[in-house]
Amino acid sequence: MFRFILRLDTRVAENVSINQHKGARSIENSDPEDQFSGGVQILLMALMSLLIVITFLGNAFVFLAFIVDRRLRTQSNFFLLNLAICDFFVGIFSLPLYLKNYIFNRRWVLGKSMCKMWLVIDYLATLSSMYNIVLISYDRFLSVTNPVAYRVQQKCIRSTVVKMATVWILAFLLYGPAVIFWEYVAGYSKVPDGECSPEFFHKKYYLLFTSLFDFFSPLAVIIYFSLRIYLDIRQRIKSKCQQMKICSSEAKANPNDALP
Repeated sequence: MFRFILRLDTRVAENVSINQHKGARSIENSDPEDQFSGGVQILLMALMSLLIVITFLGNAFVFLAFIVDRRLRTQSNFFLLNLAICDFFVGIFSLPLYLKNYIFNRRWVLGKSMCKMWLVIDYLATLSSMYNIVLISYDRFLSVTNPVAYRVQQKCIRSTVVKMATVWILAFLLYGPAVIFWEYVAGYSKVPDGECSPEFFHKKYYLLFTSLFDFFSPLAVIIYFSLRIYLDIRQRIKSKCQQMKICSSEAKANPNDALP
């Protein structure tokens, strides 16, 4: 849920930047009627603050459980821990900065360097969450379709750590370099002062390209694993039903054999 909210928050922030483009020279020159009313602003601040607290506490309890109970330190649970780390970054960094700048101040006030850091962590946490779900889906798929190999992998912590690190590296490579270096490669910046959005936000071809890796491909993989799990379980149920029918027919054909 939090990864979706973060992506939604990012898109809202970017849309706010577009809508403010006509008056980007100074937010103070805009019509007060176009801004949040006092009641709406207080409500949004309260809801966002509550969401931040829930995100922080919920994932902190996950970390505490891993520290206290060693029995939870299995491969599948480590993947859930990795997902909790993504959500934790959302709660302690991305959402608070969004609250401060776009709800409280109604503009970005922390400078370009902090803006880039916020965007990098924003995209990194969101995409890492998606890739973690793919990893969890693969883990479930393997546990159902190949339980013997799955039990062997449960004892290999190094392989688990490598998979977790790979999720973060791939997530960073997709958006991190573009957020940091786009304006230097292009030679100019289109983002005015008081706004915080990636330089590639209006580059439709780049957004279409990245969407293949941050949405469509993970979605297709998750659907594939889920479908394979469903078909495998369905086939097992059919096999058991057939075996039960065979045993039942044999018992009826030879009733004396069933007697002690």
